[in-house]
Amino acid sequence: MPFFRESRATRRLAAMAAALVSGACCAFAVPQCAELWPVFAYIVVAAFLAAWGWGVRGLHIPAAFVLGALSAFHADNARARVMAGNMNLRSTREPLVLEVEGRVAEWTRKRDGVPFVSFMSHAGPLPIKVVMPKIADAPLPQIGEKWKCLGWISRRDTHGNRFSAHSLWVASGGVYAERVASVSPWSPCVIYAAFSEELSRRAGAGLDWCDEIAGLNRAILLGRRSGLTKERRDIFAAAGTIHVFAISGLHVMVVAWLISWLLARFDVPIRAQGLVAVPLVVAYTMLTGARPSAVRAAFMVSLCLLAPAVGRRPDPLAAWSATALAVYGLWPERVFDVGCTLSFVVMFGIVLWGDGVRYLVSPLRMGESPGWHPTNWRRRVRYKVESFLGGVCVSIAAWVASVPVTACVFNRFTVGGLVANVVLIFCARKMVLAGVVGIALSFLCLPLGALFNNVAALFTGAMVYASEHVAAQPWASVSVKPWSAWTCLAWYALWLGLFSAICWFWPRRVPRPKSWW
Repeated sequence: MPFFRESRATRRLAAMAAALVSGACCAFAVPQCAELWPVFAYIVVAAFLAAWGWGVRGLHIPAAFVLGALSAFHADNARARVMAGNMNLRSTREPLVLEVEGRVAEWTRKRDGVPFVSFMSHAGPLPIKVVMPKIADAPLPQIGEKWKCLGWISRRDTHGNRFSAHSLWVASGGVYAERVASVSPWSPCVIYAAFSEELSRRAGAGLDWCDEIAGLNRAILLGRRSGLTKERRDIFAAAGTIHVFAISGLHVMVVAWLISWLLARFDVPIRAQGLVAVPLVVAYTMLTGARPSAVRAAFMVSLCLLAPAVGRRPDPLAAWSATALAVYGLWPERVFDVGCTLSFVVMFGIVLWGDGVRYLVSPLRMGESPGWHPTNWRRRVRYKVESFLGGVCVSIAAWVASVPVTACVFNRFTVGGLVANVVLIFCARKMVLAGVVGIALSFLCLPLGALFNNVAALFTGAMVYASEHVAAQPWASVSVKPWSAWTCLAWYALWLGLFSAICWFWPRRVPRPKSWW
């Protein structure tokens, strides 16, 4: 099978990633043992030292499984301690010192007109939203500041995720919020926030004729979803194209490709391109909010870009496996993050079937040499057609991988995504490319940057048009019962068997170039 021709080390790394995630899931299923994680850690370390001394081989899979379980026990124990001390006003013993991480908002409660302020933070491994009354004549919290907050934590159940939808409510009457550490105007956090606002302003340059399109451009390029209305979000969700507003692999890959292309145009050696491109990719990821899907994509892209610098061939499956080990090993609670899980699952489907797709539609099967380049118009047309078919196959692979996740979590079977994503991937790639170029050129010539922003707006309008027409169809999004684990396995097995059969019965004979016509 062409898509299983990976090295033994790559397969071992992928198995370790699967074992680590399985260990974390099993540990989260038995929260009663979370308090005993130091005892488990001591026993496991002693057992592995003994096995290593006895010369036992093949310990990489059990070690990854146990590591995932121990990290999950530790995270669940830390979460339980935070919740136990802040479940209600009487149980609170000491205030929490929280750092302002983002999404600072000011709003007014409708029933009594009291102004409130909210921001996002973390209490240990627990992501939390802090809600407190606005202090009169006091500046709003800024990213990087530390606040001492005393209140109670509420939890809203979201698909069984014990690590999400928590809010710390701070009120008056002995329960307070106090700024304990401010930030300097020249601190990296303040500079980062100001630069992000400047990029947002330049992303909307020249789009005064439609505020909605400008907001969509900012959402796609920078992850700023404040300009995305609920009605528009529902349309994209029904069409199965809401993922375009999550800064993920598509956005990071386009930015990385643009940086690599520019470095190649300036004759930068391929081994040095990664050393220059990786810091820029990381900076883009940080500017867009460093969401889990973007972090996953940036980590994978960085590994692939740095491979030539150490004399290695870029291996997407190895990069995916190393990224999964790093993300879920450091933050095991992200197994509950639907966006992170969906990002990993979709990327695994693309990586797994990527070689098979190239095998089916690659120009090398048409009798061309490895250094083939289209010379006449017929070959150029054929090359474009085959590239388009490759994009369609990758879109199908991504859709197949994502269907069980959406069926289990959202109880939706989005058939429309199979149709809309073919148009969406092409338009989103061009839109991100034009938008990034427009923002960069706006620092040199604002009218030229506005021109590219309008080009990006054309592709954004095409995505909106396609999503609206697909969402209007009755078959685009169907409500289903939550899929069981066996149903998900049957789904993947069916498509894997179908794709394997296509590769198996595909003609082995390599025709001459003219036979295509």
